[in-house]
Amino acid sequence: MQSLLTSFVPAADEVGRLQRDPDPEARFFQGFAEFGHYGGRERPTGTRQGTYVVTPSGKFLGSWNTRQVPEVRRRMRAALDVWDALPEAERYAAEALAPGARFEDDYPTDGLVLLVYSRDLPRDDDARDPHDWRTSAWNVDHVWFTAAEAASLAAGELDEGAARRVVRLHARDNVRGQTRPFPLESVRAARLVARVVAADGATKTLELSGEACVRESGSWHTDGRHGAPEDTTRAFDGEFYGHAIWDGARFTSFELALVGVRTGATQYNERADDRGPAPLGIVFQLAPEDDRVAPAMWYEYPRAFRR
Repeated sequence: MQSLLTSFVPAADEVGRLQRDPDPEARFFQGFAEFGHYGGRERPTGTRQGTYVVTPSGKFLGSWNTRQVPEVRRRMRAALDVWDALPEAERYAAEALAPGARFEDDYPTDGLVLLVYSRDLPRDDDARDPHDWRTSAWNVDHVWFTAAEAASLAAGELDEGAARRVVRLHARDNVRGQTRPFPLESVRAARLVARVVAADGATKTLELSGEACVRESGSWHTDGRHGAPEDTTRAFDGEFYGHAIWDGARFTSFELALVGVRTGATQYNERADDRGPAPLGIVFQLAPEDDRVAPAMWYEYPRAFRR
């Protein structure tokens, strides 16, 4: 795989915007995606997610949506064969595409940006197959806070709206796959407080604590794609634990864990056979300054982030 990759230029982007927006970048993607593995598909969804191999000019060379390494290798080699057979004039773009508006353009440079990791925690009498990828699965996301929201936490308690946003978007079980955000009315508790445990001038060391409880009943295709929707309930109930350092203007250190119990299953989160109740851990850490990936649920963020 490593040697094969030297012949490609990898790039990643959010398919939701690309498959529906009208800007030049999205139109470019839509042009070659229709030749791929989901071309023309409308059901069970209209997604075009997957891996595509194209020339800089947008000519389709191959595509797939699999994690099976032998199959990926085979398709990569097949795409290189198509490239090798192309005339030089068909390989490269005549001009650069004009960039479209992206939510990452609204990155809060003066606020707080955290990486969010989620994974299952050890269970008593764990009978899960250690060779099943789902047993050791984990996921990553991002959470953004404005400067005012970050300052509210440093002053003693995170702004209520921001606290509810964290619970709605990040106390959800996305360990194995995707799941929608919790609606606002499903939040039962959302509180994150900070207590000063040491101070040196304007710099404060804070102990973080709080609670998160959210519960929603709905009807979902819990098996992912087939069968009838099922009336069921998903929930998370847990507590925050952590420490942070505030230098008077921003957080220079931030370590926060949200530990609790999750239940239920939704479409695409791969929990049909593992509905709990079971322990779930979520960790929040400072993101590197050059990490400007937008939160997965960016569309749930308020206007304060829109420039």
